[in-house]
Amino acid sequence: MIARLAPVGLLILALSWTQAARASHDKPVDVHAYINDSCLIADEPFFMPVTKNADGSDQMTPKFLPLLGIVVGKLAELFLNHEVQGQVNRIKSGAGRKDTRYATTNEMNLYRIDLQASPVLAINGKLGCMTIVAAKLKPPGTDCTSAYVPKELDRATLSLPQNEWKTTRTDDSVENQLRRANVCVDGTALAVYEARFEFSKDGTAYRLKDAGYRINSLLTTEEKGANRAVLYTLKIFQPGATDQSELLSSAWVKIGTVSAGARSSGAPADSQPWLRVPALSAEARRAYEEKTKTHQELSGEIDALKRAIARNQRIIQGLDQRIASASASADIVQGLKDERTKTAVQVQVQEAELDARNEEFRALPHAALEFMPVEIEVAVTETESEKKAQLALADIVGTTGGAVASEIGNEVSGAMSKSLQVSDIVPDNRTSDSELARLRARYFDALIEVQSGTSGGPSADSQKNLTIAKAEYNEARRSLGLDPIQ
Repeated sequence: MIARLAPVGLLILALSWTQAARASHDKPVDVHAYINDSCLIADEPFFMPVTKNADGSDQMTPKFLPLLGIVVGKLAELFLNHEVQGQVNRIKSGAGRKDTRYATTNEMNLYRIDLQASPVLAINGKLGCMTIVAAKLKPPGTDCTSAYVPKELDRATLSLPQNEWKTTRTDDSVENQLRRANVCVDGTALAVYEARFEFSKDGTAYRLKDAGYRINSLLTTEEKGANRAVLYTLKIFQPGATDQSELLSSAWVKIGTVSAGARSSGAPADSQPWLRVPALSAEARRAYEEKTKTHQELSGEIDALKRAIARNQRIIQGLDQRIASASASADIVQGLKDERTKTAVQVQVQEAELDARNEEFRALPHAALEFMPVEIEVAVTETESEKKAQLALADIVGTTGGAVASEIGNEVSGAMSKSLQVSDIVPDNRTSDSELARLRARYFDALIEVQSGTSGGPSADSQKNLTIAKAEYNEARRSLGLDPIQ
C-alpha cells in the first residue's frame, strides 16, 4: 500500500522499516529507517506564515522556504514502491552481533522508468536521503502531523543571507521535526542519523555521505560519559527462492567516536568510497523490455526521424548556398535545385511520419513502471574503539578475510570495499547499456533511411546498412539475455 504525508505535501516517505529489539541485546531499542527524496531533519524547510493587510486580505501566501541548496517544492511522486511484496523480515547476516541494532528488510523496486517521454531506465527516483531513527514509536496508524510545529522564519532576519535566518518556534526537538513526516516518537528519540545518496553523473556509482546526527543516548550502554565509535550500514539484496539472497551492494558511513549528547550537521568532506550501483538483473531487464517494447520501438523511430529531418535540413541549407553561388553553371544550378526539391519532399514525408509516430506514442499508457525487487537491511553499530569499528564493518558488510587496512581510514580493503572499478561498470562479457543504446540508434537510423526511400524503393546500400545494423543490434541484445527483434 502506498502512503502519502498529510501536511503541506512537502515530503513523502518512500520506505520504512521497523524492528523490535532482540531480547539478547544489552539495551533493547527499536531501529527505524526511512528513505526519501530529502532528509527529514537536515532538509527541514523554513515556513513563511501568512500576513494580513489592513483590510484583512492576505498579504503573503504561506509557503515553505528551502534551506540552502535544497529544493522543496511540489508534492513529489513516490519514488519507491512502499508495497511489501511478501513478509520479508529476515536479517541476512550478522544478526547475532551484540553491538549492532538492525532494521528489518522490506522489498522494494530498485529501478524506475518514466514513460512520459522516451523510455529511460534509471535508479528509482534518484534516492535522496536515508534517515535512521533509534526510538520507540507510537502504535501504527498514529497521525502526529498536526502536532508538528514548523520552523517559522523570524521576519526580522528575512533580509539577511539564508545561513543567518532565525526561527521563532518553541519546539526545536528532533521529535517535533520527525512529526512533519508522520514519524511519531513515543517519548524521546535515542538517536537520529542521516546520510545523503550521491550518484555519479552517469548513474553507475553511488555513495552515502554523512548528513548529520543527533545522539541523545548511546544504543549499547547507559554508562555515564561512555564513548563509542559509531558506524551504520546499508545492504541491498536480490531476493532468492531461499533465505540465501544475493548481496548486490553494501554502503556505510563512519561518524567516528561520540558520546551521549553529540550533534553534527554532517561531514565536511567527501570521505566515503564510491560504490557500484547494482546492475539491472537479467530477469528485470527482460521484464522491462517486455513491458516497454512498443514504447521503445516508437521512441526509437521518433528519435531517428528527428535526426533524419535535421540532416536533410542541413543538406538543404548547403544546397541553397551552392545554388546562390555565382560561379555555378546553369546546368549545375538546375541539378542542385532538383536535389533540393527531392530533399525538401523527403523532409515533408518524414515530418508527416513524425507527427503520426508522436500521435501513436501519446496514445500509449504513460504510468511510471518499476523493476527489480530488492531487499534492504540497515544496521547501526557502536563499538568501544575505532579498530573494533573497522573489524565490525568488515564483518557486517561481509568479507572473507575480515582484516581492515588501518591506513586507508574509513575505507576497507579487498572484497569488502567494492570500490568502483571500470570492470564493475562494464563487464567484459556483456554489452554495456551505452553500447546497446548506440547500436539501437544506429538500427533505427538505418530503418528510417529505408522507410524514407524514394518511390523507386530503398537503395541497395541502405538495405545493406539496415541488415548489418539489425544484426549488430540483435547480437548485443542476445548478450544481455534479450530476444532479438524481428
